[in-house]
Amino acid sequence: MRNLLPFLVLIAVASAFGNIQTQFDGPDEVELRLLEPAVVPDPVDGVSRWWYTPSQKAHIYRHKYPKNIQAQPRQGEDLRLPGDVLPRLYNVRLLPFIEVGNWTTDGYVEIFLDCIISTVNISMNSLDLTIDPASITVTEEQTGNPISVVDFIDEQSTREIITVQVSRPLTAGKQYKITMKFISILNALLAGFYRSSYVENGETKYLAVTQFEATDARRSFPCFDEPTMKANFTVTVGRKETWTSVSNMPLITTEPIVGMPGFVWDNYQTSVTMSSYLVAFMVSEFIGIPAEPGLSNVEFSIWARPDARNLTDYARNIGPRILEFFESYYNIDYPLPKQDMAAIPDFAAGAMENWGLITYREQYLLIDPSTATARAVQLAAVVSAHELAHQWFGNLVTMDWWNALWLNEGFASYMEYIGTDAVEPDFKMNDQFIIENLQYVFGIDALETSRPINIEVNTPAEINSMFDAISYEKGSCVIRMCADIIGLETFQRGLTRYLNDNAYGNAGQDNLWAALQTQADSENVILPATVKEIMDTWTFKMGFPYVTVIRNYQTGGAVVIQNRFLLRKSNDTTDPTVYQWWVPLTYTSDYTQTKQRDWLSVDEISKSLPNLGAAANQWVIFNVDQQNYYRVAYDATNYGLIRDQLIADHQRVSANNRAQLLDDAFNLALTELIPYADALDLTLYLKYEREYVPWHAVLSELNYVDIMLYNFAEFSNWKTHMTSLVEPYYNFIGFQETQSDPHLTKYCRIDAMNWACRLGVADCVQNSLSTYANLMSQPDNLAQIVSPNEKSTILRTAIEYGGQTEYDFAFNQYKTKEDTSFLVAMCASKQATVLSGLLEMLLDPNSGILRSDVNTVFNNVANNPIGNEIALDFLINRWDDIQNALGSVYFATWYRYVCTRQNTQAGLDKLIQLRDAHSVILGNSNSVKQGIQTVESNIQWVSLNLGEIGTWLAGNQPAKTISKVIRHQ
Repeated sequence: MRNLLPFLVLIAVASAFGNIQTQFDGPDEVELRLLEPAVVPDPVDGVSRWWYTPSQKAHIYRHKYPKNIQAQPRQGEDLRLPGDVLPRLYNVRLLPFIEVGNWTTDGYVEIFLDCIISTVNISMNSLDLTIDPASITVTEEQTGNPISVVDFIDEQSTREIITVQVSRPLTAGKQYKITMKFISILNALLAGFYRSSYVENGETKYLAVTQFEATDARRSFPCFDEPTMKANFTVTVGRKETWTSVSNMPLITTEPIVGMPGFVWDNYQTSVTMSSYLVAFMVSEFIGIPAEPGLSNVEFSIWARPDARNLTDYARNIGPRILEFFESYYNIDYPLPKQDMAAIPDFAAGAMENWGLITYREQYLLIDPSTATARAVQLAAVVSAHELAHQWFGNLVTMDWWNALWLNEGFASYMEYIGTDAVEPDFKMNDQFIIENLQYVFGIDALETSRPINIEVNTPAEINSMFDAISYEKGSCVIRMCADIIGLETFQRGLTRYLNDNAYGNAGQDNLWAALQTQADSENVILPATVKEIMDTWTFKMGFPYVTVIRNYQTGGAVVIQNRFLLRKSNDTTDPTVYQWWVPLTYTSDYTQTKQRDWLSVDEISKSLPNLGAAANQWVIFNVDQQNYYRVAYDATNYGLIRDQLIADHQRVSANNRAQLLDDAFNLALTELIPYADALDLTLYLKYEREYVPWHAVLSELNYVDIMLYNFAEFSNWKTHMTSLVEPYYNFIGFQETQSDPHLTKYCRIDAMNWACRLGVADCVQNSLSTYANLMSQPDNLAQIVSPNEKSTILRTAIEYGGQTEYDFAFNQYKTKEDTSFLVAMCASKQATVLSGLLEMLLDPNSGILRSDVNTVFNNVANNPIGNEIALDFLINRWDDIQNALGSVYFATWYRYVCTRQNTQAGLDKLIQLRDAHSVILGNSNSVKQGIQTVESNIQWVSLNLGEIGTWLAGNQPAKTISKVIRHQ
């Protein structure tokens, strides 16, 4: 589920963080995409916010702080550099030995320094480097006179800092040079300068590549590893003469390494002024494939394995075009002479915006649009747009410290939609924003345990924790709201002002607000307060409001009230914050007219609007196109007017607001702020809805209701109601995908097929069985027979409605082709004996199910309505056997999985008894606590809402039709 009771959705995984390689270390990214519900790991330290979810896209762009690092900074210790001296220029020379058994890198660095405050200590960042103290020299730059080094203080293991102490104070205002030699290791942490590998023609090949953000440049060479300590970097990299290297800047010369036949130095042009985390280099056997000339004025290439050349065409086409668009949008030329994008086989991040050398995990750069899913193609475009947006936001202008990370990531997460839309208008990215970012992060930010966008961070672990949904998705929503407040064109010109004012420097959010304020003033934009005063309420407070609109149908006015929206409230909160915001009110009763505007100030809980401009029999909708970051609740009469309009002609209301109305209403009903009847009334029009965004916005909420009702008598009427809504949608979209289908039509079909087959709509089931039968006769032609967009639904439906033959074929395909989608489909069986057998196979190392897939199987069986109780009983009755076969690392995770569908007191009693029986393993697990809380919330939901929903369903059954629904045997 997404955007619905996040504490029901988020699964805490009791990951094994030890050194035993065979232990389960939490699901990998591929597994995460297969699992429903989503998974987040327990923290290593047992203190971090275990309840918190990452951004649904942040993992694409960044990696978490390496979890197997043993040394952690001492609590409360100052980890910041003093700033007495600052770097101006680095000369970095690295010679990596990329060979099994020798992963060392010989390093040498010269750093030219400006002395700001007189000091005898030169402190800089360093981590896991073996520094030769005898090689350290310090000289006065102007005279060349040496200054004696009297001490070398190595605090790498505690503070990630080294300090060189000199014999006499450096003089403020003078310039100095420090040099040293060191050795680093091409580590396997996927951080710093690390080793990666791939297999080509049966041979394992290696490469060395960097990943420095947030605080890992210090793993590669000693440096001032803070974003404000910008400098120029001259990089020299050694390599075998048959290999290649690439860095941020263009290659100038290549020369032999004296005394090392077969090795050469690649000397790169000195960089522009930039932060250390943006430095990048790679040594590999990759090839660079240039983009077609004419797409961009900037030299543009894709670097990849030689045998992946045919998968670079899409990136080579859209990348230069996005870059050209951003140059036009920002009205600022791209600052570097070239832009490379490299596809890395082992890459902890999904992508990284290194200036001039963007690195990607292969799946986000190498893609064949003719065989990839529509989602994969869109993701490839979006990730490229995100990283290219960073070349201005983040690289040209960098946040002054990591607390303002959202200035980087929020902007890139906003601009990725605009950039993708410029090159792929068929994707309608700006329409997708509200479901991909806004409604998603609503579900996270509606918890008391959320956080403000801007908070203080100091340690590397704290810094890396900022790469989350609040920085990314909420940041993008706040920026989008700001653009709506001052006007899109004014906002765009204000961004250009901000970038020009702070180019090659650093900025905080106040610098952005000041630039936008100046632009707004110059264009006579009238605001009730300064941009800073308005926007600070959204960046320094967590959460968001819901605005209640109570209309006066006699006067034509309304009272509007703001309150914080919370999915659940604790009774013992000590938070002193007053949760009120500057709320931009926009509303309309006619989309052909200009929307009306007003404000709720930060000091106003409520306000009277004298005239909404609507007659008593006209609907009014607030938060036009959901441009702003709040939910809206209406009085019952206005809900009725909106319902009637949607049924009569839903296109009189914008698609974004149709999506907003549905998502808001079900979340408001979930929190008992409006009756479920009002939310369900709005679903009646869905039989006429044909667009992707409104449908997708409400499916997760409908899925939750579906799960809760499944074992109750009301489910029959619910299924009939849902079939009456979904079947027309499915019939309109159709089963068969064609090459000419628009992008969002493919998205529509994924949703429509998923629900139609799930509900047993005959055409969907029969077509799925027919397609699967065709596949069984031609198992080597999967790509030609089954669209990748429809694959999961077709496989699942064939297992659900098929027999042993279909099941056996799926298992054989899984074993022979290692295609996990067949294994996931097997878990959709509605035969209890089959599901029990699947779970038993997890205990048999020779069953054919890979150890890496046992978690996938248990989770999908537990989420099968037939399999949920089977999974719980398996956990209860086979505990010792599970422990003997798999160890104890799965128990807390599996416990949490079975909780999602449980909603009865009897189920809760069984779960509590299981927890108490194994308190050593389960008693203190956050996953278990969250699971119990989930079941308690489910029980409460049933108690509060089952009767009301049952009554509504009984009174709103559709007229009988001739549609055929297939039922399970």
